[in-house]
Amino acid sequence: MFKNRNSTGHKRILTGIQNFTIFFLLLIVFSDYSLCQLKSAKPFSLNFNREVVLIGVGAVTAVTAFAVFENLKPLTNDQLDLLEPSNVNSFDRGAIGPFTEDHLCDALLYSSYLVPLSFAFFNETRSDIWEITLMYGEVLLLQSSIGGIVKGTVKRTRPFVYDEQSPIEEKKTTEARVSFFSGHTSMIAAISFFTARVSTEYIEDNTTRILIWTGAAILPAIAAFSRVNTHWHFPTDVMAGYAIGALIGYFIPEIHKTKSGINGNLSVYPSINLNKPALSLQLKF
Repeated sequence: MFKNRNSTGHKRILTGIQNFTIFFLLLIVFSDYSLCQLKSAKPFSLNFNREVVLIGVGAVTAVTAFAVFENLKPLTNDQLDLLEPSNVNSFDRGAIGPFTEDHLCDALLYSSYLVPLSFAFFNETRSDIWEITLMYGEVLLLQSSIGGIVKGTVKRTRPFVYDEQSPIEEKKTTEARVSFFSGHTSMIAAISFFTARVSTEYIEDNTTRILIWTGAAILPAIAAFSRVNTHWHFPTDVMAGYAIGALIGYFIPEIHKTKSGINGNLSVYPSINLNKPALSLQLKF
């Protein structure tokens, strides 16, 4: 029963990865700007080599994450019997508790996906919608794929699994073994910081900028608290997730800035190896 459930979820992940990759590649090919260096008035610009590298790395990482999850097995009864709260470090131990649905964080996550869509409704950002859309897609792709690899590799047991009151059916799923790092917190942080970073390029008022960045910092913090409070994650899980998501959300727009982005000196070379296909990168300063 659990195997079929997990297999269906993995197939959905792979399908989503494929759709994301195809969409981004089409966006590159059919962009009105042809991915050339744009005029200096634009805060962000696209570069074909850079986008291919980012999307390629994201796609390869995502496929790797899928493979890792395919090999991830639920905890056995013997493994569950060996779990002791005392084995958890004292800093994280307080997060242990019974299984609880985290409706608040789920709502924050799903609603956060829509926030960057607001750029389509403002004249200043609407003219740069191709650049913003592609950058947003890269944030989602890299964040989800990196998170998948780390989760499937670390295999950290969630806090609720240590609690005797948690349902056994929830303990015996692969989801119960992917506590580090928090995907909800990380994704919300990535989207929030991405939105704030892009917005500040179009907004001159310092007060408005401060309010935007404050909101960007608070939203994932609320998500982090909710994940710990409902026993889905340990404090160190959400702290790591917050940091990783914030870095991805901030630096993807940062490397696309027209005045400081990569300006065509990034070269991409395919490495032909039947066992380990790869891309070789060369960056000239």
